[in-house]
Amino acid sequence: NGYLHIGHAKAMYFDFGVARKHGGETYLRFDDTNPAAEKQEYIDSIIDSVSWLGHEPVKTTYSSDYFDQLYEMAVNLIENGKAYVCFR
Repeated sequence: NGYLHIGHAKAMYFDFGVARKHGGETYLRFDDTNPAAEKQEYIDSIIDSVSWLGHEPVKTTYSSDYFDQLYEMAVNLIENGKAYVCFR
């Protein structure tokens, strides 16, 4: 999505700090909802920046890894009347 900025650093400091304080773990999740448009340059830069800031995620994940599972969950919700499709 791009390079990190000061707002990202602030959010990471908070997220990793809260997890550390409470014995939790932090995942680094890339929201690559359009994987074909993502540039490896940005992913590498973000991973390097996270490390440079002193953070170590327990795992790195990508939204696209779960597209099939998310789709099936959405279908299940729709079929059970818990969600609907808006055709605007």
